[in-house]
Amino acid sequence: MIPSLKRNTYGFTLVEIIVTLLLMGIIAATVLGRTISTEQTDLTSSTDKIRIHIRFAHSMAMKYGNQIWGIRCQADPNQYWFFSGTDPNNGANQVRLPGEQNVMVSLSDLGVSMNAFDLFFDRIGKPYTAYTDETNNSPVSAANPLSITITAGGSRTLTITPETGLIQ
Repeated sequence: MIPSLKRNTYGFTLVEIIVTLLLMGIIAATVLGRTISTEQTDLTSSTDKIRIHIRFAHSMAMKYGNQIWGIRCQADPNQYWFFSGTDPNNGANQVRLPGEQNVMVSLSDLGVSMNAFDLFFDRIGKPYTAYTDETNNSPVSAANPLSITITAGGSRTLTITPETGLIQ
């Protein structure tokens, strides 16, 4: 004789699991939609864009080791630009960053503001806050740090590491 087959009454059915996951997804989307503001997202994306532009200047200095490259930011008007050479205000030295329409990047268009700074990179990528020539310069160091604060509703800080120019 064939033994009777008992139905397992423990566990969940596939339909119950799917309905539970669907409800959890709806609740999670509602909660996240209310807790994350667009200001936080805008600040994060603008900070990442500025970080990438600084990394670009750093890489250009190491790639083309025969000249100084850098980024200058002015607080008024709130803008920054990429340059080569030791005079960031000379229009002939200013270079348009990849993906940008103009040489000057408007922080107002990004919806953020940033403290004023000058950042130079030499042929090996060492960062400086001022650079006239190899003997007249101010390297970023523990005694002369460079922190860049980006604000828009909240704030983020980028720190340039002495000697390596790494952006943290």
